[in-house]
Amino acid sequence: MTKKTNLVSKISLTSGLAFAVALAVWWSVAAQAADDKHDHDAHQGHHMMHMNHITTQAEAKALKPGDTIAMACSKCKHVMVQHVTKDSSHVKLMTIGEKHKCVCGGTVTVVGTGKGQGKNEQVNHVCSNCGDDAMFVCATKPGNDGEQHETGKK
Repeated sequence: MTKKTNLVSKISLTSGLAFAVALAVWWSVAAQAADDKHDHDAHQGHHMMHMNHITTQAEAKALKPGDTIAMACSKCKHVMVQHVTKDSSHVKLMTIGEKHKCVCGGTVTVVGTGKGQGKNEQVNHVCSNCGDDAMFVCATKPGNDGEQHETGKK
């Protein structure tokens, strides 16, 4: 009788352990699938900030507090990000004649291209070390809040 009870106990214990392992594996697979779906959604733009190339001072002025503007250098691989505030200091990044330092140690000068007039003139950022074609500026669309809106640029 004890052999029978012992056998039933071992079978119950083994079945319980097998069920626990199966449940743990299922839980892990379900969690991984949920993470994969979240990552997939993020790459579809649901959880990413989209930046758009901007080339004029008018486009920078159209940005609202809470938006973001960034300057990137393809040569020295540096990205400078600035959050737009009410003080409009971000517009200096797109103002002809303004100068600032590059991470490489060079001086970046904002120059007009001759395309457009006034605040609608397209600008380039010329670095004394990286060259005149290495930098570009991008920004979130005005009022972005994670959604996409128009900047007025066509």
